[in-house]
Amino acid sequence: MIRYIIVDDNPNTLTTVKAKIDSISKDFGLHYVASYNNSKIAYQTVNPNDFDLLIVDFEMPVYNGLELAQKIGVDKKIIFLTSTTQNEQKVINSLDIAGYLSKPFDIDEFKNILKNKVIDKSLMKSSTSNTSPITLKIGVHKDIRFFPEQVYYITTSKNINGEQSDKNHVHFYGKNDQLLIKNVYISIKNLIKDLKPYQFEKINQSTIINLSHLKERDNTNISLYNTLEPFQISSKEKLDFVSKLRTKFGI
Repeated sequence: MIRYIIVDDNPNTLTTVKAKIDSISKDFGLHYVASYNNSKIAYQTVNPNDFDLLIVDFEMPVYNGLELAQKIGVDKKIIFLTSTTQNEQKVINSLDIAGYLSKPFDIDEFKNILKNKVIDKSLMKSSTSNTSPITLKIGVHKDIRFFPEQVYYITTSKNINGEQSDKNHVHFYGKNDQLLIKNVYISIKNLIKDLKPYQFEKINQSTIINLSHLKERDNTNISLYNTLEPFQISSKEKLDFVSKLRTKFGI
């Protein structure tokens, strides 16, 4: 999963770029985080842990694209949007630059940059972030904290040990189908929104799995390492799941 943000002082450019990226997001495992039309607000707001790819206009007031990238984009992949090729040398010699795109935004050029310069590093970053604990807010009065790599799957269904969460709740399971966190009051639909950046994927209406522990996929059947629980992808989720799987492993 490649999490990206867009920064450009022209709102029309933000809208156009996002719309074009949306057309290929499933194929490349792209996850939109946010857009900003003000570089200062972006600097004050963005958490560097929340994105992998920065798509930024080179020429902006307050902080230009290079200055903003130096502030929030260290160790990130960066694609500059520029209306002139005069900025090429500055871009090439700065930071960890994936590439630059002349305006108007060309989706085919963007796809080439993704394939050649972005995907491998983003996946590497994603795997390292999976070792840090995350905190989920559950309603107003409860938070839960856990290490993503310790969670193998999350489900509302009865598992191989006969355990099942209460209605409108989920169970978190780990290695050897061990129940780690019991009866968390949240839906699968809402939970996957928070967990997608950590290599979790929804495979049907009742279950989310951690792709880090994926052992095998045989058509719609899935198995994970160190678990006995069988899993099945729904027809609705299959196409998107397979696409993300191939992007993740470079298949």
